[in-house]
Amino acid sequence: MPSKKTLAALSNWNTVLLQTPNAHRQLLVVSGSAHYCKDVVDQLTQKYRDQETLLLGTFLYPGNNSLSIAAYRHVLGTEYNLAIVDTFDAFRPNAVLAVAGTVTQGGLMVICCPDFNQWPVYREASTGHYLSYGEQLQFSQLRAAILMQFGGTSNVAILRENYAPELPELNSAQPPVAPPSPFKSEEQQRLFNLITGGQPIGSALLTADRGRGKSTLLGIIAGHYMATQAQSVIITSRYAESVNQVFAGVLLTCPQATQIDRHQVSFNELTCQWLPLDHPSLTNITDSTLLLIDEAASIPVPQLTALCNQAKLLLLSTTVRGYEGSGRGFITRFIPWLKQHRPDIHHHELQTPIRWYEGDPLERFWYRALCMDTTVVANGEVESEETLCSSTICYEALDKEQFDSSTNRQLLPLLMQAHYQTTADELVRLYDSPANNTLLAIRDNEVIGVLNYQQEGGALLRDVANDIACGARRVNGHLSAQGLSMLLASSAMATVTYWRINRIAVLPRFRRKGIATTLINRLLQQAKTAGVDALTTSYGATPSLTAFWNTNDFVPAKPGLKRDASSGEYSLLMFLPLSQLMLDVQALIAQRFSQELLLHPAPETFGCQAPFSPFAVNESIRACTLAILEQVINGSRSLQHARGSVAWLLETQSEAITENESKAVLEDFVANRNTFNTLTERYRLSGKRETERFISSHIGRVLTR
Repeated sequence: MPSKKTLAALSNWNTVLLQTPNAHRQLLVVSGSAHYCKDVVDQLTQKYRDQETLLLGTFLYPGNNSLSIAAYRHVLGTEYNLAIVDTFDAFRPNAVLAVAGTVTQGGLMVICCPDFNQWPVYREASTGHYLSYGEQLQFSQLRAAILMQFGGTSNVAILRENYAPELPELNSAQPPVAPPSPFKSEEQQRLFNLITGGQPIGSALLTADRGRGKSTLLGIIAGHYMATQAQSVIITSRYAESVNQVFAGVLLTCPQATQIDRHQVSFNELTCQWLPLDHPSLTNITDSTLLLIDEAASIPVPQLTALCNQAKLLLLSTTVRGYEGSGRGFITRFIPWLKQHRPDIHHHELQTPIRWYEGDPLERFWYRALCMDTTVVANGEVESEETLCSSTICYEALDKEQFDSSTNRQLLPLLMQAHYQTTADELVRLYDSPANNTLLAIRDNEVIGVLNYQQEGGALLRDVANDIACGARRVNGHLSAQGLSMLLASSAMATVTYWRINRIAVLPRFRRKGIATTLINRLLQQAKTAGVDALTTSYGATPSLTAFWNTNDFVPAKPGLKRDASSGEYSLLMFLPLSQLMLDVQALIAQRFSQELLLHPAPETFGCQAPFSPFAVNESIRACTLAILEQVINGSRSLQHARGSVAWLLETQSEAITENESKAVLEDFVANRNTFNTLTERYRLSGKRETERFISSHIGRVLTR
C-alpha cells in the first residue's frame, strides 16, 4: 500500500488543486499493484462527492459505482470533477478521450495502470476489441509509447508504487472576460444571436471539439424558442445521458420551466423532451416544432438523413475530433448530403473551450499522446505527374516500435481523413495486434499512402473450423476465413491463409496516380513469397469502389445481407486467389456469389454482374447445396444464409420434388425472402423463430424424399 508520506503528499497536492482559482485540469497516473491503486483512489474519492466522480472500468471496482470500459459513450455530455480510468480492465483510446472530455475546470483525471515495467506485457481483463481468435499479445507498443509520454511530460503527476511521488507545480489559467449571462463565451453569444436573429429561427449545424459548449448552446436556443415562440421542442440523440447539458441550457433561457424528469421539462403547457431515435413521434414532426439532434455523428447516417428530412426547424450538434471517428468522417459523409438536401442549414464551428481554459494541458496531452493533434489532412492542390516523378516515393512497412516518429504520427490522421469508421482505437490494432501490418508510401518525409492488412485463417482456426463452416460458431476477427467457410459450408476454407486489406488510403492530392495500386502490388508480391492462399478485402460497396478492386484483379465473393448501421451500405467481400487451392474453388465461389446476388434486396449497389449462372448444375454446387441445407435442417445454420441454396434446389430439382405442399412453402420463402413477416402472417405462425423452424421442416421433407 502507499506510504503515509505518499498519501500525505497526494492529499496536500490535491487540496491545492481544489483551492487554486482558475486552475488548469490535471492528469494523475497511478501505477502499481491493484491494491496500491485502490488505496490511492480511495483517498482521492474522499474529497469529491459521488455525483461529481466517474469511475470507468470494472477491474478495480467491480461494483455498481463503476461503468464498464465499453460503456464510455454513455458519459458523453456529462461533467465530473474527478474522473478515473481503470486500465487494468483495458486501455482504449476512445474511452480515454471520452473521459478526458468530461473533466471540468480545475478537475482531476486519473489513469490507474499496472506497474510501468509490467503494463506493456500485462494481459488486460477485456481485449476482445482488437485481438482475433487465437492471437496472443506479447508486448503492447502502444502502452509502451504512452508510458514514454507520461514520463516525458513535465505537468503529468505520477504516483508509482515503491517510488517517490512526482507531483508537479499547479498552474492557473488567465480566464477570459465573462460574457453576459447565460453565455459562457463570446462565441456562444455570437452564434446564439446569429441563429435566433431571424424569423423563424434558423436551422443550423454546430460542430466543435469537446468542452466547447455546443450542447449547452442547443439548450439555450431551445429555451429561448419555447419562451418567445410558444412552441415545443424535441431532443433526440443516440444516448439519453448525452443531453444533460442540453436541458441545463434550456433552463438558462427559460427559467420558469419545470423539470418533470431527466428527459422532459414543461413550460406553459409546452414541452421540451428527449425521445429515443426510434420513437414514432419522430416520423410526424410539425413544422413549428424545433428538433434538436445532439452528438449527430454517433447516429447512423441513414437514420440521421431521415431525421433531417422530417423536421423543418432543425438544430444539430456534434463533436468533430476524438469521438467515434466522426471528425473527418462525419464531414466527408454527411455534410455533402446536408448541403445538397438541406441548403437552409448553416454550419457553424465553436472553438473556444468553456469546460476548461485555453491552453489546457490535459487536452493537449491526450491529443498529442494519441496522435490526435493533427487529424485533418489538408487537401491541397492535385500534384502534377511531373512534380510527382521529381521526388522518389518510398514504400516501406510500418515500424511499430517507432510510435512517436514523425512518419508514424501521420498514420492515424490519414486513415481518419479517408475512412468514416476509423477512430483513435485504431491505434491499438495498428500497433498491438500481432496479425495486423501496414505498408506506407512516403514522399519527402510525408506519408501519402497507407495500406493496412490483417492476417486471417490458418492454423489458429483449426479447432473451430467445422463449427464455423456450419454456422454453429462465430469467433472474433478472421472475417475472410469465416465468410468464405460459411459461403461454401467448407471447413477447409477456414484454415487456408488470407491477408485481408483492412484500410487503404491516399492523400487527396495524390489520388489517381497509381499509388494505391502500387501498394496493393507490393502486398501481392509479399503474399506470394509468404505462401498466402488469397488476398481479400471487405468494404461498404459502391460501384466506383467495386470497379477499383476489379481493376486490381479482385473478384466478388460474398455480398452482405444487412446495411451497415453507420454508412447505410452493404458490405462486399472480394478476393484474389493465389494458391492452387483457391483457384480450384474460384468457380464455386463465383456461383455461390451469383446465387446470393440474385436474391439480394439491392443487387445494384454492388456495381457488378453475376459472374456465373446461379443455377448451373455440377457436382461441386450440388455437394455444397446439400451440405448447406443439411445444416439448416439440424439447426446449426440460419435460414437467412441458405436462401441461394433453397432457390437452386427449386430451380434445378423441381421435377424431382414430389412433396407439393413443401414445394409451395419453399417457393413462397424464396419469393418473400426479404419480407419474413409476410410468411409469419400467411402461415399463422407466432414469430420469426417458429417461421424458420416451419420452413426448415419443409426443407427436410423435400430432402428425405
